[in-house]
Amino acid sequence: MFHEDFSVIYSGNIVQADLLKCVLEGEGIHAILGDEFAGMIAPYATSPGGLGAVKVLIPNSDVHKARKIVETFLKTNHLKLL
Repeated sequence: MFHEDFSVIYSGNIVQADLLKCVLEGEGIHAILGDEFAGMIAPYATSPGGLGAVKVLIPNSDVHKARKIVETFLKTNHLKLL
């Protein structure tokens, strides 16, 4: 269950979600992964925003700052924003 003080900023496969988590943490934004176990067990079955997707959660207070970082990350990786 997700904490109410956190927002999902990205949803996708385990590799991209973990990489984005590292990028956000490198920028000083606390990030956690949600549903990462399903993504590790069956990464081929995950779909962005769908069944088995791994979620990147950040504190609500960092949403504005993180959104810019995520948009840049997605553009450089040709992904779509949640």
